[in-house]
Amino acid sequence: MNPIVQAGGAPVEQGRAQGATLAEVIGGEVARLRAALPWLARRALQRRVRATSARALETQLPWQRERIEGMAHAARSSESLLLFAEAQMRVAGAAFFNGALLAGIFDLPRELESLVILRRSVPDAGGFASAELTLAPLAGCLCGVNSEGIAVIATRDVSRDELSLRFHAQELLFRARDLEAGVDHVRRRAAYAGGTGTLVVADARGQARVLEFAAGKLEVGDASALPRAALACRVELDPKRSRLTLFTIDGAQQSARLDARD
Repeated sequence: MNPIVQAGGAPVEQGRAQGATLAEVIGGEVARLRAALPWLARRALQRRVRATSARALETQLPWQRERIEGMAHAARSSESLLLFAEAQMRVAGAAFFNGALLAGIFDLPRELESLVILRRSVPDAGGFASAELTLAPLAGCLCGVNSEGIAVIATRDVSRDELSLRFHAQELLFRARDLEAGVDHVRRRAAYAGGTGTLVVADARGQARVLEFAAGKLEVGDASALPRAALACRVELDPKRSRLTLFTIDGAQQSARLDARD
């Protein structure tokens, strides 16, 4: 299993920490992406990414773009290919909620299983610390929990021409100390940045919401219809303790917990 990434400081410094810790893993994935498509096809897709999702990221969530810049620099990798990875890597999942714990399962293709990492993001100012599950070359998260007891899982993330909902999940963890205020913030951000899919959010008081995005438009649903338990839970988020626990297929587990000082 990859080491837990300790990503502190300004966004570019958080990216550098991730890039330096996982340089070999990121380099291997960038090489795989480069070899997966003929040169002309890859260049055409990279141009499309620059004109769509990468442009939305740069204009609406510049601090997350800075994180990618820092990652590319420290890992000695192509920033363009990391943006391409953000656009192409879309992971489906399912969420489960029992009133206290938010849990999830992700359907990862075999080639992405070795990229799974836990990360602790501790911004130097202007946001909250969070523990997240993500993939080595990504800035956004598949799921996470912050120091204020807000938890989020991205269960559906479908449009490669739009900003990945992983960025909205990361934005929620960075900004939100209150569930309803956090949902309102993401609603405003998505209206400009776009995104299509589903986030499930919960707080330490046992409240949960299902956020359905369609081209940036957000509808908020009740989470009471979510199943209460998974047969094979892969990741468990505890908003009350600000803790994320990853369960691997072989039965091992790895936890990332935020301390009061974060």
